[in-house]
Amino acid sequence: MKKLKLSLVDKYLIIEFIKPFIFLIIALTIIMISSYLFELADLIIVKKVPVNTVLKLLLYKIPDVIVQSFSIATLFSTLLSMTQFVKNNEFTALRMGGISLHRLIIPVLIIGVIISGLNYFINEKVVPWTNHEAENIVRKTILQKGLPNLQEGVFFQVDNRYFYIENIDNKSGTLTNIVLYEFEEDSEDEFPRVITANKGYFQNKIWYLSNGVMHDFDEQGNMISQSNFNELKLNINEKLKNFYGEQKTTSEMSRDELKKDITIFQKSGLSVTSLLVDYHLKLSKVFASLIFILLGIPLSIKTKKGKAFGLIISIIIIFIYYVAISFCRSLGRNDLLNPLVAAWLPNLIFSLLGLYLVFKEEYFKLR
Repeated sequence: MKKLKLSLVDKYLIIEFIKPFIFLIIALTIIMISSYLFELADLIIVKKVPVNTVLKLLLYKIPDVIVQSFSIATLFSTLLSMTQFVKNNEFTALRMGGISLHRLIIPVLIIGVIISGLNYFINEKVVPWTNHEAENIVRKTILQKGLPNLQEGVFFQVDNRYFYIENIDNKSGTLTNIVLYEFEEDSEDEFPRVITANKGYFQNKIWYLSNGVMHDFDEQGNMISQSNFNELKLNINEKLKNFYGEQKTTSEMSRDELKKDITIFQKSGLSVTSLLVDYHLKLSKVFASLIFILLGIPLSIKTKKGKAFGLIISIIIIFIYYVAISFCRSLGRNDLLNPLVAAWLPNLIFSLLGLYLVFKEEYFKLR
């Protein structure tokens, strides 16, 4: 009989969580997508981009927006469902019946694990592809004339060449601090030829690099030759048409793709700290939903203020959490924190805080 009662409570908690969760996912997706509409309207009216192209761009943005809404919806749903549970005195009745807080939160935690798993799957299998397709629409359709839509601090590939540009002056088209990795065909496992240049520019499908150095390495990674040059021309020609499909930011790559690039660039001694931070963040952010549940449950059972309280606390927690992530990410990218630590430190702090609040609530109730 006791097990049946617990089973009913589990079902009740799950239903009370899922109802606002689904509603919030839909609502947040609509709100965040709406913010893109102003930009997209500008593309149609000012830049004369076809409506079907703009709609396709909007469609590709949806998976990323949905994933971003997961953690917010999870936190608010936790606070809302548990606050309502307390407000109706159901929580007190169950506690008086000898049911521990740890047992009550199990069904919600299981939902958190499922949400985190779904978040990881979408982030790895869907979002990189849709983000890449969205960016390619911009690169190919909207910004295909003149200087390619280069981005600072991003590796991109044209056939067997990998490019990295530290600074870009979009007005003059001048590039500074350029690194080029040139592999032999179908042999990316070998050490590449490394070409560095202080300056460069792009004109008529030709790259002009100046004041640079060319390095060649043997199979063990030892440098066997070095030569300086005043100017180097790279005739990419028709191969450049593939450029727009190959340039990728970290948001357009899965962890496996990002790891592959990190391995390639580490071979040549280039700092990959920034890429490592983003690589670890791709996994750590997945657990935000689970962490928010740990925080939300002990906070919600202390009040009967309902929806207003849940909304205010949700905003505060989300703000602090993502500020902490941004701060640690910046420290990691600037070598002030180990990349792994920078990515996981906010999760560790918030998880410990959540566990502390849960055990504290349970301890005092038992007292």
